[in-house]
Amino acid sequence: MLTDVRLREAWSHLESGGADALALDVFDCLLWRLVPQPAAAFVLLGERLAANGQLPADITPAQFAHLRLAAEAQAAERARAARGAVTPRLDETWALLLAALPGAGRLADLVEAELAASRAVCRVDLAVAELAEHTAVKLGLPVYLVATESLSPAQLERLLDRPELDGIPFAGFATSPAAAALADGRGTQAAATAGPSRVLHLAAGDDGPAATGPDWAAVTVVRRGGVGVGDLRTTLEREGLLAGLDDDGPVDREYGDFGLTALRAAALRHTDSAAVPAALRRYWETGATVFGPVFTGFAEWVVERTRELGADEALCLMRAGRFLAGLLDGPGRDARVAATPLWVSRRVLALANVFDATPDELRTFLTCWDGGQRGSAVTVGELLRSLGVDLSAAPGISALAGRRLDAAAGLLAEILDELLATLAGDERIRGEIVLAAGRVRERLLGYLDERLPDRGPAVLVDLGWDGTIQVLLARLLAATGREAVPVGLYLATGPAVHAHRLAGHRMEGYLASGGQPASLAGQLLRAPGIVEQVAMADVGALTGFDETCAPLLSLDRTSRTQQAQRAATQDGVYAFQRQWLRYRRSESPLPSLGTEAARRALLRILARFVSRPTAAEAAAFAGWQHDGDPLTSQPGRPDDAAAGPQPPARRLAPTELIRRMPYLSPAGLAELPAHEAPWPAAVAAVSNRPLALVTELAAAAGVPPAELSAPAAAGPIEVYVDTGDDFARGPKATAVPSAGRDGLALVRLRVVDAVGARRVRLDPAGRRGLLRLDWLTFGFHVVGAGDPIEITFTTFDQPEGLGLVGLRVLQSNLVEILDDDPQVHYNVNLSGMPELGGTYAIDVELAFAWLGIRPDPVLAPPPGALGSAVGQQLPRRAARRVMRQLGGLR
Repeated sequence: MLTDVRLREAWSHLESGGADALALDVFDCLLWRLVPQPAAAFVLLGERLAANGQLPADITPAQFAHLRLAAEAQAAERARAARGAVTPRLDETWALLLAALPGAGRLADLVEAELAASRAVCRVDLAVAELAEHTAVKLGLPVYLVATESLSPAQLERLLDRPELDGIPFAGFATSPAAAALADGRGTQAAATAGPSRVLHLAAGDDGPAATGPDWAAVTVVRRGGVGVGDLRTTLEREGLLAGLDDDGPVDREYGDFGLTALRAAALRHTDSAAVPAALRRYWETGATVFGPVFTGFAEWVVERTRELGADEALCLMRAGRFLAGLLDGPGRDARVAATPLWVSRRVLALANVFDATPDELRTFLTCWDGGQRGSAVTVGELLRSLGVDLSAAPGISALAGRRLDAAAGLLAEILDELLATLAGDERIRGEIVLAAGRVRERLLGYLDERLPDRGPAVLVDLGWDGTIQVLLARLLAATGREAVPVGLYLATGPAVHAHRLAGHRMEGYLASGGQPASLAGQLLRAPGIVEQVAMADVGALTGFDETCAPLLSLDRTSRTQQAQRAATQDGVYAFQRQWLRYRRSESPLPSLGTEAARRALLRILARFVSRPTAAEAAAFAGWQHDGDPLTSQPGRPDDAAAGPQPPARRLAPTELIRRMPYLSPAGLAELPAHEAPWPAAVAAVSNRPLALVTELAAAAGVPPAELSAPAAAGPIEVYVDTGDDFARGPKATAVPSAGRDGLALVRLRVVDAVGARRVRLDPAGRRGLLRLDWLTFGFHVVGAGDPIEITFTTFDQPEGLGLVGLRVLQSNLVEILDDDPQVHYNVNLSGMPELGGTYAIDVELAFAWLGIRPDPVLAPPPGALGSAVGQQLPRRAARRVMRQLGGLR
């Protein structure tokens, strides 16, 4: 029976005979509101009045809410002066409001309108109701209701006339010191003339006086507490729910916050939370307060849409399918919708759709197999092995085997066309591909035939993003004569689904559909990896099927620590859903989370977490590994067509990005490629709070990051590569870096088509100044190597170092730029590193600080003479000033 840890003390006190009666605050204790803060209920009241034509045209609902609060404050002053009351009666407040609302109607009608709105916005706290029923019925003790609002007993009785409270014999109303004389003017609400001497008062909020009653000699107060449970208050503040009353605020005008604030607090107070180990509490609480509402709403919507589609089963795609099926179980039982995990994957389906190995089929396979993840370390050879091609018997393409699939790194369109034509034109190679694809297709179809309906809609449930799996599955079913039609129900989808929908595929997004609403959806879809990892099962990825059509999985490389943290997060999600379902099934059900307004509210919750995590949230989840979509086969099965090397797992917030944070502007943070920075906001939150804050504000206001990013004062950075002729005829790349903190800047360039590279030239600035080098890295993409070979310089005087033109060394990492065409040269060391002869693309990363100076020459002080006079051209004071400036750049 005891489900709320905040009620433990009350239960214990009553059961042990420590009290003769129980007193309950009515508001925020026995009743809670569908709004994040009480004053927000006045916005909902204003919306009702406006809909009924009772508000002047120049007064908005939020303006009315402010007027209502101001009128109550004035009425309180008058009540205090007239009769010493703290809180005015409701009719006294409305009497002052009438002057601001000409034509609104009669006073009695307006008071009635507020009572009706209050009743609609309130729900019974079922845990407190259980305590009251147990006290009154089982223990036989009187239960009093404490009036902390300016309502008469008759008005309170109307608000409390609810089926959830039927059968509880309340003893009457007691008086709170915060309340004054009520509508009847008697100055007291006590129903009984005599009462118990020892009373337990269960009070709302975290402070305030105890209730009083006739003959109450001793009152023990147990605080129910407000929304500030754990870090929930910080979460609500970041979501904008505790801000001032605003017409553009996040609170819905009919349903408030749908009860999400109160139920998040209730989940944190549930006894389930007490069993969570301290080391996992952060994850459990985040699951309950952030992911819980989102996935609960998604599950409710999926069940509703599945029934509307005429289906009775939802197929949840693994590896998130196990978690999603568990979420669908509760609402699904109510609607008689079953949920079943289904094993399919993008790469297995891509291969199964290869029938004749034509160039078009292979291009489609490549696009789906790579998933658009440019920057993947997968090479052409690894791709061919996944097609079942024996490289040793394919001399015509062996020269390309070491090239990465990253098109920007040198696999140019004409080379790709040549590769695909070679594969399709060689009958032996084409036969191997067709045979391997046929084997995968046969086993996959054997698995699907046991699980998909014979015809009609096959409802697929997944996190979503681009809908590729659904499209591939639909193509396969249509090509093999199956009549089932996949229909996708996703947490969110991006702009890529527009092309699929034009092709006739039916796919819907819950939080976002087709990348809309663009601002919030963009924040979520920029870094969906954290959402994927929360929903993931502790199993490897699908690589194929065995002879019995059973799924073959890769090894799960997730650490035990992350598995425990993920389990705690998922448990928190389920804890919130249990709270939601309890109230959703009650006699006064909560509003549906399937409405457009509810979906928008939940999108704000998730987008805030992804794009603006707190430092504590980022520190907790940033270390999680994200393995993407690995290619590995089951060990010991070389015949599996999906075989291939397993790429290394990536941290959601890679530690190597931390050193870059001081050099980045909001634009630089946004431009980090997804394969290098799966969750850039988390890195900023833990290592560069000012950058994170500016980025947060930009995201919240919808301001493009570039608008908040000034270009670095050094000007454009240019990179030239000499491939045999000279720099002028070779490939080139240019970028204008943005200014980071303290004048720092970071530029990253890639020069493609750099086959035969002999020299690399960097032009670091276009004007005179002082340049401090923090690091300069050349990354050589070499045939046969998955990752680039990197060579890093941190000084200008390293062995096998850099040649300087138009630059004068002042310190080992500090140079003076002497003219407007400075150059840094690096000769590719082919004798010491012959493997660089296979270079086909070069990455350049320069981290630096730059300070503009006048054309006057700068003389570097000799060793040991820091701050002393250095010749007639640099006086002592100027020398000190220069050295202070140089020191500030460090």
